[in-house]
Amino acid sequence: MKTFVLLIIALSITPFKLQSQTDSTFKPNGMVLLQLTNRTLYETDGSYGKYGMYINRAHFGYMYQFDSKWSATVIVDAGRPTVFGNLNVKDTTGKSLPTTYSYKEGSYYTTTLKFSYLEFNPSPNIKLRAGGIVQNHYITQEKFWGYRYILETFADRYFGIPSADLGFIGYFKPLAWLSFDVAITNGEGFRFNQDSHGKVKYAAGIDIKPINGWITRFYYDNAISADPLKPATQQLLSVFSGYRLPKVFRIAAGYDYHINHNNFENNDLYGLSVFGTYELCENFEIFTRYDNLRSNVINGAANSWHYAYDGQAFITGVHYVPVKNITLSLSYQGWKPANNTSRYVNTIALSFEFKHLPN
Repeated sequence: MKTFVLLIIALSITPFKLQSQTDSTFKPNGMVLLQLTNRTLYETDGSYGKYGMYINRAHFGYMYQFDSKWSATVIVDAGRPTVFGNLNVKDTTGKSLPTTYSYKEGSYYTTTLKFSYLEFNPSPNIKLRAGGIVQNHYITQEKFWGYRYILETFADRYFGIPSADLGFIGYFKPLAWLSFDVAITNGEGFRFNQDSHGKVKYAAGIDIKPINGWITRFYYDNAISADPLKPATQQLLSVFSGYRLPKVFRIAAGYDYHINHNNFENNDLYGLSVFGTYELCENFEIFTRYDNLRSNVINGAANSWHYAYDGQAFITGVHYVPVKNITLSLSYQGWKPANNTSRYVNTIALSFEFKHLPN
């Protein structure tokens, strides 16, 4: 005890100064982050038409760079956060049946915390993030597609995987043509903390750029479940490849397979997405895309619980950039259901986006 008291006295009367290991020439700085996506639609199946105007994405946040290695980002998202789901539906024998039913209530534009992470860059080839992070399951495809404000990428649109989650992710670039990322998250998405069962989601991806303009990505994640109502391990397998010739065109294809979708056994969704774009002149492009979504059940089978969601999408349109960070588009989006008893759906969409984000 006497030694402890003497140590406290010594610290109180001895002046000391922590040595700064930061770059003395660096000036801390920050920037406001903005993004808003709006779509106006006219949709018809030949017998009935309807109009709709939607704000699909509204992000507001701030990024602050403390020094050359440490930064933090916080972004809120306007959405509809109250969700009712996790239904337990059983057949006449008592066997649990899978269901994707959910019920959302509350204001459409209630803000929720979407991203909130601390970032550490110990070197130009290493980036580490912790907190409410961006998942990297379809970000490569989304950046290459470039038209997220018009339509989501395949996995984002049809699998319903949250774009953010709570956990850790690391990005590594050992070679100029090779990079990879690994992540561990709670698997609940950004709206929820870890569930009572305490399992996590593991993910890994690899990007290969053999030549300038060509990128190929392989990705896998594994979400273990201890929920007795949804006990199956959910997995995502994804492969994507695209080639870009600057100021001329880009073309790409991707295949995604979602095993045990929503953690239900033998409940798989999978499909192919192919797209291309051609630059007619500066700031003006035309694009086209084809999606084919399927499930692992036999077409028309009585137990095909989401067979009605299977089908093909046909998208084409024009993309225009009047000024930097503002984009406009007019597109046609057709949906041909795999179920022949359902009608073909035609959609005309007018979309725009403005943003102020870091490069």
